[in-house]
Amino acid sequence: MKKLLAILMASALSISVLSSCGTGNDSGSQTGENGSPGKVTLQLWDTFVDGSLNSAMSQIISAYEESHSDVKINRVQKELTSLGETIKAAFMAGDAPDLLYYEGGIGTVGSYVKAGYLMDLSEAYKTYGWKDKLMSACWEVPSVGDYIYGVGHEMETMSLYFNQDIFDKVGLENPTTIEELTDTLQKLKDAGYTPLANTMGAEWSSNMNFIGTILYAYMSQDEIKDCMENDGSWDKESVRKAIDTIKLWIDNGYFPDHPEVHGDQEQLYFSQECAAWITGNWEVGNITKDTDFKTTIIPFPGSESCEDGGSQVNFAGGAFLVNAATAYPDESLGFIDYVVATPESSKVWYEVGGTVPPYTDEYEVEANELGEHVVELLGDETLQNTAGINMWLGTNAFEFFSFAGQNLIVGSLDTDSFIAEADAALQKDVESKMTKGSFTFE
Repeated sequence: MKKLLAILMASALSISVLSSCGTGNDSGSQTGENGSPGKVTLQLWDTFVDGSLNSAMSQIISAYEESHSDVKINRVQKELTSLGETIKAAFMAGDAPDLLYYEGGIGTVGSYVKAGYLMDLSEAYKTYGWKDKLMSACWEVPSVGDYIYGVGHEMETMSLYFNQDIFDKVGLENPTTIEELTDTLQKLKDAGYTPLANTMGAEWSSNMNFIGTILYAYMSQDEIKDCMENDGSWDKESVRKAIDTIKLWIDNGYFPDHPEVHGDQEQLYFSQECAAWITGNWEVGNITKDTDFKTTIIPFPGSESCEDGGSQVNFAGGAFLVNAATAYPDESLGFIDYVVATPESSKVWYEVGGTVPPYTDEYEVEANELGEHVVELLGDETLQNTAGINMWLGTNAFEFFSFAGQNLIVGSLDTDSFIAEADAALQKDVESKMTKGSFTFE
């Protein structure tokens, strides 16, 4: 169905975040493949190694090069882990690419910001009008103070996905609180289904996305701000309730067998072995394509004990970053503008890439039912869409949360030790000045 997609009125699709030419790099080239002078070659490393996002990036680069005959993009695709392992050495050696697409949170790239490797894009945001064209998470996540070091992309939100056919068969209604959700999961188990497809093996995103979603169901906006922006302690009653809930779900057997081992969550849900899944809109395309049952997506329900009803976990899936030493800042920034802030590219990201782009003006797309609903969720001001914990955490806290779910499952953490270790990791990050609240360039 062809629709004119008004991705937002600028205020509506905001994620609430509580809060010159370089000369040292010759990664770009002044000649093209045929050696013709005057043609700039920009080096780009990104993490779109396969699938729909890779196809979208390739199509957008081709269109850009066709309309900008003086610029060529030399693209290198790397797995996220591989990029992380190689970019530090590349920066130190002076041969990092002009452009990166990488994780934008301070825990991932804060050390590069502190070292001066990433360009301050504050003026670029004014020059290109990005604050008028893009969602606020694009600059509020990849920034410290007034220093904006990236342009966020891939707008994502965690929600409760469930097999409507199974819910109808068991006679279940949509849960409106996490307490009701706990009752729903028990009824699914009693009916012979594995309630949740989630596993938390040695993969940071499976641990952190799940735990963060449960935390935000209990924590108020003020409490989230205290932890994420002001370096406040995790020792809060709401946090204790959230971890107690996860432990209850583990003890009651709401997860697949051996959820401490990385499992194929897609297959568990697609095969209808599991009735529900706490996941993000990156799965919408595959659900639409690869399942023959009806999936319903609802905002993850907040706790009845939360004073403001709970918040929805949102992400900028990554960010475009510019090497501060690039010889071609204007071309680099112009390329980013084309990729994230034009209707042509936004259409490709949505239709081909299966992701929600940050561009806020109207553009025409082929929209499926689930994709439309995700856009509605992202634009719903009543849901308190809030940047997920991975967008905020310093390096040590990021490491702790990357395995916290797995450790809760195997019993090496309980509620008290979870909070103690989370606070200890936070303190290490504060001491190294690598949190939103403590960061300095000294």
